[in-house]
Amino acid sequence: MTDLAAANREFWNTQGTRIFKNQWILNMAKKIADALSENVEWMGIRRRAEGSPPLKLLDYACGFGMVSSALLGQFDVIRGIDISDTSVAAYNEIARKSGIPTEQMVAVQGSIPSTEADTVLAKEEFFDFDLIAISMALHHIDDRVGVLSGLYKRLRSGGVLVVVDLTPEAHSHDHSHNHSHAHSHNGGHDHDHDHDHDNLTAHHTISKHGGFGPEEMKALMVDAGFVPGSFDYKPYLDTTPVMSNVSAQGSCESAKLKPFFIAKAVKQ
Repeated sequence: MTDLAAANREFWNTQGTRIFKNQWILNMAKKIADALSENVEWMGIRRRAEGSPPLKLLDYACGFGMVSSALLGQFDVIRGIDISDTSVAAYNEIARKSGIPTEQMVAVQGSIPSTEADTVLAKEEFFDFDLIAISMALHHIDDRVGVLSGLYKRLRSGGVLVVVDLTPEAHSHDHSHNHSHAHSHNGGHDHDHDHDHDNLTAHHTISKHGGFGPEEMKALMVDAGFVPGSFDYKPYLDTTPVMSNVSAQGSCESAKLKPFFIAKAVKQ
């Protein structure tokens, strides 16, 4: 495990529960979830058919399961992977309370590329996915091509990788408003004003500031093995808040959100 990965694991193990209760985080997660739900056709996921294998989703860096929840109705089997033990426990507890059987939806602790010692991720159930999604985590990863290549290997032929992360406009938004933000994988960013005393900043867990533009994102996908012509990139630049109905704590309920994108590419 790299130093950055270890820092992320420690941070989300100790601070994740508090961060994922922040109203700003929940609002950002709601906006991303809505965007994912609206783009199922655009993603190009194969349709269910009698006699065909079950539709499978891998939610990588799953956090508390925002992506899994947003796409729950589209898949027969959902697996989550997260570096944080705390996030995995919360993900599984939320699924249990929702009455979802573990055969359908469960998360495990781990990271990709996996090591030979990680026998769980070597199991067949963690391969041949129709869709793999990684939301708001790429900027926390140092070896981005290595991770994307590892995810590529776990897709079936014709499977789709979807990446959600910040656009370059998000960085200019930070500077123009003179704010700092504690980053939250999967859901968004903890809107940390100078007068906020929670001190949950996660700058030491970030490898890439400034977001990802379409050309940079395409290059990463192609380097990871994806078909260049299959790449697409949708920016969501509207920062108007969307209120989550999830019970939360903290301020910044109406603070502007961060511009993000959804990108996709297909495995040959």
